[in-house]
Parts: sequence; structure tokens; C-alpha cells
Amino acid sequence: MKAPRLKVNIEKRLANFNLCVQIEVGAEILVLFGPSGAGKTQTLNAIAGLVTPDAGEITLDDAVFFRASSETRNGQTINLPARRRGVGYVFQQYALFPHLTALENVSYALWRQPQARARAEALLQRMRLVELANRFPHELSGGQQQRVAIARALAMEPRVLLMDEPFSALDSEIRKQLHQDLLKLQAEAELIVIYVTHNLEDAFTVGNRLAVVRDGRIERIGAPGDVYSHPTKQLVMEASNA
Repeated sequence: MKAPRLKVNIEKRLANFNLCVQIEVGAEILVLFGPSGAGKTQTLNAIAGLVTPDAGEITLDDAVFFRASSETRNGQTINLPARRRGVGYVFQQYALFPHLTALENVSYALWRQPQARARAEALLQRMRLVELANRFPHELSGGQQQRVAIARALAMEPRVLLMDEPFSALDSEIRKQLHQDLLKLQAEAELIVIYVTHNLEDAFTVGNRLAVVRDGRIERIGAPGDVYSHPTKQLVMEASNA
């Protein structure tokens, strides 16, 4: 099977700057690294279909998620709805339904699909949560809630997984375990993962490549060690302390 390829070339006017991002991502973990307000989350939202760019293009292989340019037929914008993009999204604050159990939260993403419960149970097993399937979010620890959120994001078997500061609220030991879970999941499913963080340890632990984002633009992109080297090192350290 051909490895997936996500291409993003978008522009959007924001309150404090113009977002202008060009990236191409394969079956890897690309870390978007930078200070709060740099445009990292807006980039994820545009890919997911939660924010509409002013211009540009987002494609996954031959599928067009978004296109707006003078070349578009009749000047019409192509903007595939979020539900049809097949993109998984893990939010910083988990975004679990408080009135649903862990199993029901994961099953919700598979609404009306055959074998939804079996698929949800398998994902909870994969995330080492099957014994907690009937607990509600408030009965789970932060790390357990985040694993439920990851299982829910994976329920529809997405080719693209977006993660917005997913482990920032967790202690270091739990983060280390979840880092290993993520690395294994990505390798097994050959997922395109875009991971937003301003934590330097997270970036170096999970990132195959690192993109430093500032004021809506990518300052540098490459292997984490290369990006961290002089003269970019000072920029990276400033971003991690922001």
C-alpha cells in the first residue's frame, strides 16, 4: 500500500497575524513546536475542517479537503466537511462526553456502524483500559481520560491523527508511557500524526521531524537535532519557555 501524504498550503488572516503554512507530511510524527498563539492549533483546525482558510489547498493523496484559488472551477471553493475528512483529533482537554462511559465515548465515533461495540472494546483493550470501560470520565485519571480520547480518535481508522498539546496536563511518568503508546500506534498503523506542543521534551521524544512555528509561519523544519542546532537553538529555547 502506498504511504499516505498530506499536503497543506494555506493562508488565513487572524487577529494578530496572517497564518501562512506550507507543510508536507508522510507516515511520521511531525511536531509543530512554538509558543502559545503562534498558529499551531489554527493549523490543526484547518486540516480537520473546523476552520476555513482564506486561500490555499489541503490534500490527502488524491482527496481534496480544501481548495480556494482562481483555478477552482467557477471560482467555487472546495471545502470538505470535517465528518468526511477521516481525520482523528485529540484535544488538549480531552473533550470527552461527561454523561457517557469510556466505552460509550469511543462507540459514539462509530454511531450506527455494525460491530461498533466490539471495535470500541478492542480499542480500549489496545489502550489498556478495558477494565475501566464502564467508568465515566470523572471516575478516570487524567492519563486514563486521555487514552480514552485517543481510542475515540482512532475509532474511525483515520489516516491522519491531529494532537493538540495532548499530554501537557499530565505528570512526566504518565507522559512517558503515553509517548511510547503513540510511537507504537503510529508505526503499526502508518499514521500521519501532527503533534502540537511547546514542551521541548515532548518534541524530541515523539517527533520524527520538528517544525518551529512563530507568528503564523514555519521558521524551520527538519530532524529535531538539526532544528535545535545553531542558529535555530535560541529560537527553539524561546519557544519552549513561552
